[in-house]
Amino acid sequence: MRAMARAAVRPDDMRRRLADPAELRVQGGTLLIAETRLWSATVLPHPANPREYGHRQYALSGLGMRRSTLVEPRSAPGDAAGLEVRAETPSRLAQRLEDAKGRLVRDNPLAQDVAVEGVLQPLTVVPLTVVHENGDPDCALLIAADGSSRISAVHELLDYQPSRIAYEWGADDRKLRGEISRWARLVRKQGWPGLTEDERSKVRALSVPARVVVGFRPDTRTGQMFHTAVRNFIGLTHIRPPRPYGPAVENEAKADAVLDSLAEPGRSATAHITETEKRWFSGTISREEVKAAGLSHELDIRVEEIIRSLLGGGIRTARRVNEGIRSLTAKQRPKREERVDVAVELILRPVRTGLSDDAKFVRPRRAVLQRAYRLPEIEELRAEVRWEDPGAGGYALEKLRDAALAEADRGLGDNGRLGPAQTELAVKAAYHMAMAEPMALQREVFGGGEEEDDRGAATVLRAMLSRRRGILQAYEAVRAGRAGERLHEVDESGSPLLTAEGRPRALTDALVRHAYSGGPVPLEDSRVGSKAASVSWACVRESVDRLRRDVDGMAGVPVEEGGASFVLQEGWDPPQVKEVRDALDRVSRRIAGWADRAEERAEAVAAES
Repeated sequence: MRAMARAAVRPDDMRRRLADPAELRVQGGTLLIAETRLWSATVLPHPANPREYGHRQYALSGLGMRRSTLVEPRSAPGDAAGLEVRAETPSRLAQRLEDAKGRLVRDNPLAQDVAVEGVLQPLTVVPLTVVHENGDPDCALLIAADGSSRISAVHELLDYQPSRIAYEWGADDRKLRGEISRWARLVRKQGWPGLTEDERSKVRALSVPARVVVGFRPDTRTGQMFHTAVRNFIGLTHIRPPRPYGPAVENEAKADAVLDSLAEPGRSATAHITETEKRWFSGTISREEVKAAGLSHELDIRVEEIIRSLLGGGIRTARRVNEGIRSLTAKQRPKREERVDVAVELILRPVRTGLSDDAKFVRPRRAVLQRAYRLPEIEELRAEVRWEDPGAGGYALEKLRDAALAEADRGLGDNGRLGPAQTELAVKAAYHMAMAEPMALQREVFGGGEEEDDRGAATVLRAMLSRRRGILQAYEAVRAGRAGERLHEVDESGSPLLTAEGRPRALTDALVRHAYSGGPVPLEDSRVGSKAASVSWACVRESVDRLRRDVDGMAGVPVEEGGASFVLQEGWDPPQVKEVRDALDRVSRRIAGWADRAEERAEAVAAES
C-alpha cells in the first residue's frame, strides 16, 4: 500500500478510487482496478517479461549460461492481488531489470512516439514483492504486467535506470520527491514556452496513466491463482489479441483524423480546408450538395484536390496531416508513404461504395494509386497554382494539357522533375488509368525475367508526362474517363491508334510501359541549348540507373544455386574495383562542378535583382 501511495501523482484521487475500484473481467476471475496517474519513476518493467521468452536460457540445456534464470513471479502469500518473486540478491534482480529494459527498448522502440504525446493508453500495474534469498530486506515494487515496453521507453527518454528506481528511490522517498520536484521547478521557472523540445518530451513522460490492480476475485468454479490470472490477461493482450482491423480500415480511421486536423484552425494559421471541402473529401456529401457548393462533380478533380491538400504544400501541409495521424497512432514522424496511403483511402471511398466485397477490383487499384502518388513532384503542388480548380469547367482541361506541353518543350521531366502542370495532369490521368478495365497503369512486377519492366508507377508516370505524346495520352485518358468511355492509345498527334481490324487500340499497362520506357528521345528539332542538354541529361540518368541495376545483378549472383551472394562472400579483385571507382569519382567530380556553376549563376542573378 505504501508503494501505491508514493507512486500516485494525486494521492487523494488514489484513495478515492481505492474505496470504489472498477472491475475488469479476465479469464479465471475479476481484477479490481483503480485508474489514476503514477509517477514514471515508481513503475518498473516486468522483470520476467514474456517478450523475452525467445531469448531465455534454461539450465536443462546443460550449456553454460551467461546469467541465471529468474523464477516466474507467483501469487504473494496472504495477498489476493500481489505477486512475489524470489531473487538471490538485490544485485541479481537489479541486473535482471536492466536486461529487461534493454531488450524491450531494442525490440520495441517507442521512445520517439512517447516523446510526442507521452504515454496515451494506461499501463496495467501490479504490486510485486521481491524476496531476497541472501537475507536482505524484502522490496515492494510496482511492475507493468501490461505496458513494459511503454514504461521502458519512458525510462529511456528520461534516462532512468530501473535498478535505481527499485533500490535507491524505492527506499528513499526524499530522493524520489527530489527527482520529481526538479522538473516541477523547471516548468515553473521557465514556463512551457520556455522549455526546449527535449525538456518538453521529458515533462510529458514524467507520469503515466495506469490501471493499478488493487484486488482480485477468483472465479469460484476454477479457484485460479492471481498470478495465473495476470498471465492469462497478458496472453490475451499479446498472444491472442483481437483480430487487427487491417491496413485499409486503419487508413480509413486515419483519414478522418487527418481531415479533422486540416479543417481545424491552428494557433497561428487558418484552417487548411473548409468544412464543405472536408465533407467533399470524406465522401459524406451528396452530389446535389456538391453542385450547390460550386464544387466539381468530376471525380478526378476531387482526387487532385485531395492529393494537393494532403500531400502538396510542402512541410506545412505535412505537419498538419501528421498531427491527424499522430492523434491515432502517436507516431512522432509518420512517413510520407503513410500520408499517401491515407489520401488514397479517401480517393477510393466513392469507388468502394457498392463494391465492398469485390476485393479483386479494389485491391489492385489501391496498390497502384499508392505507388503512383508517391511521385515526389506532388509535394510541390501549391493551392494558388492550378489549371482546373474545383469549380472549373469548359476548356480548363485543354489549358492544363497545353501548359504541360509547354513544360515538356522546356525540358521539364527530362531534367528529373515534372513541372506543376505535368504533375497535375499526371495525378488525374493516373486515377483514370487505374480505374479503367483493363487497367492502363498497374504496379511494378518483381521477380520476373530481364524483359520485365520493374519500374514503379510513379516512375512510369514521369516518363510518360515528359513526352509530348505522353501528355496527349494523359489528356485523352482524363477526357475519356470523364465521358465514361474506354481508354485508347494515341499517337504523336493525339489521334487514336488503330488495330489491324481498324478498331481503336485499348490502352493497357503493357502498352504504356513500352511506349514510355524512360529512355531519351532523339534530338530531332533541337541540338543546342536547354532542350538538347535535358535530353542528354536523361541519357546520363538512364546510364546511372542501368549501372545500379547491373551492380544489384552482380550482387545477386550466388556462390551456388540457392546460396549466398558470391561477391559478398568472396569479394572482387581490388585493382579492378579501384579502376571502376576512380572512373566513377572522376565523373562524380565533373557533375558536381555543374551543380556548383548553377548555384553561382543563381546567386549572381539574385544579387543583381
